[in-house]
Amino acid sequence: MAIVAPFRGIHYDPKKIGDLSKVVSQPYDVISPEEQKALHRRHPRQIVWVDFGMAREGDGPQENKYTRAAAHYRQWLSEGTLVQDPTPAFYYYEQEFTIPGKGTFIRKGYLGALRLSAFGEGEVLPHEKTLSKPKEDRLALMRVTDANMSPIFGLFSDPKDEVLAAMRKGMAPSPDFAATDDLGIRHRVWIVADPAVQKAAAAKMADKKVFIADGHHRYETALAFREEMRKKFGKREDAAYEHVLMFLCNMDDEGIVILPTHRGIHSLPSFSEAELAAEVRAFLPMETRDGSPDDAIRALEAAGKKGKAIAWTAGGGKFHLISFPDLSKFCDERLAKFPPQLRSLDVVLLHGFLLEQMLGITPEAVTAGTCVKYYKDPAKAVSDLSTGAIQAGFFLNSVTVEEFRNVSLSGHVLPQKSTFSAEVHVLLPEDPDGSSDLLHARG
Repeated sequence: MAIVAPFRGIHYDPKKIGDLSKVVSQPYDVISPEEQKALHRRHPRQIVWVDFGMAREGDGPQENKYTRAAAHYRQWLSEGTLVQDPTPAFYYYEQEFTIPGKGTFIRKGYLGALRLSAFGEGEVLPHEKTLSKPKEDRLALMRVTDANMSPIFGLFSDPKDEVLAAMRKGMAPSPDFAATDDLGIRHRVWIVADPAVQKAAAAKMADKKVFIADGHHRYETALAFREEMRKKFGKREDAAYEHVLMFLCNMDDEGIVILPTHRGIHSLPSFSEAELAAEVRAFLPMETRDGSPDDAIRALEAAGKKGKAIAWTAGGGKFHLISFPDLSKFCDERLAKFPPQLRSLDVVLLHGFLLEQMLGITPEAVTAGTCVKYYKDPAKAVSDLSTGAIQAGFFLNSVTVEEFRNVSLSGHVLPQKSTFSAEVHVLLPEDPDGSSDLLHARG
């Protein structure tokens, strides 16, 4: 069962900072190098100074972006920029965002300290493969700060909305913290400190499984950090290092929107739009239309209501729309090496068939990042296509919540960057001396 505990939050003091919008950011792994520099210039207490520091010439073991991050973090604590709540709490959290053409949504959830469990034990379920380099980066930061700098985004199934309904009974009329990030997402956080409310919400959560929506690298890093701390201090169920900070949302709520991550290909010496089109048509119906990439996205969404479809373009004012009229037969014949639970997913149709079989891009090349770029914003893919940074862009429809749930429960994982859900750096955990106090920080 999922054990989620309240914790003593460490967060920015609004009296010191003023507008919290100046100091919050998107997660480190979706920040571009240009955005990273801009955030550092924005405010001397911007969270990227700790969570996503800049490397400098001459960095070495004694002085580097991680040691500087730890120094900033301790300084902010000592000067009162960051303050710790006096009693353990849950943090009810809303994200209000607008998707053009789809409307405005409010994603509702709460921040809590989830007791760590290894994948395979059945309590926390992944859906995505991970790479070693991001985990090494996050672990290096955890070692010097004794902190999780970003919440992991988790989902649980609660059709009757019992967990969050219990949480809302302890909320004040107005949020304790509010900020708007650079994507225009409005964030609101309430401190829920009533022990009776906490107990009721935790009891409703106890029989739930947690599905990781975003943050697989951070979760595996937390497991690695836990093992290091156990060697020093032993296994202690109430210790902070036995937990990880999670933003937990009800996947049955209408505010849960899973967005696709699109792809671009580059550095293929023999790529030819005409040859790829001919090869695809040997297996599948493909319609070529005049139009912009925006037209391709709209056509893809319309086609997706009838069945699986993928759109792609190499520029030139036209795009190609692939359909899969006999999906089951196609998957059995062309994607038999994939587990049945994965074969018909849009991202597997793209990677397993188009990228690997049609273009010769091996899974190893994808993992190495030598041929494929990822885009949460299709406009960025279009921009890169116009400058020649990519040779073609491939657009996908979203994984559905039901598909996401089924893949996670099956025990299989998807290729990297199969989903995207916007989130913000909000709170982080700390355990500076191996004590049993649960200290999770940041707002």
